[in-house]
Amino acid sequence: MKNKIFISLSILLSNFVYSQDISIEIKLQEHFTNLTYIECKYKQEKELSMIKEPLVSTGSFKYEKRGVISWEQETPFKKIYLISGESDNKFDNYINQFIISILTGRILNDKKLEITYSEDVKSYFVLLTPKKGPMKKNIKDVMLTFNKEIITLSQLEIVSKNGDVNKINFFDN
Repeated sequence: MKNKIFISLSILLSNFVYSQDISIEIKLQEHFTNLTYIECKYKQEKELSMIKEPLVSTGSFKYEKRGVISWEQETPFKKIYLISGESDNKFDNYINQFIISILTGRILNDKKLEITYSEDVKSYFVLLTPKKGPMKKNIKDVMLTFNKEIITLSQLEIVSKNGDVNKINFFDN
């Protein structure tokens, strides 16, 4: 009898978690479908195993659905990164495609990633764990945090295989 109750509860709980995942995924897909423009500030903190203090940079970020992505670093020094669909440099191209896939929502359909959805009172969380491909070699996981109220990306956290952590907080969007 206890086994039947346990099995029934397990099935019920797994169905609830699955429907929660679908609900979050649908909300995020709607967000990405309707997203045409982003302009916000950011603060990036890189925690590297070989350095005691995190490396901090700040700046602004602009995205237009049919245009170039502009990542303007203001501190600790000024630099502008323009991100488009293609680059001659293989690594730059990979990073560009990764950023574009996050902004368009295509990353949520990437079969090379295990995707886990969760939420709390204020946020939706999407944990991306590489299963295969180039990301698996260097990245342990990627956490996307979305503000639940206005469904915008508020934090991107990348954890490398070696334990380095890169957190980018987006605000004023």
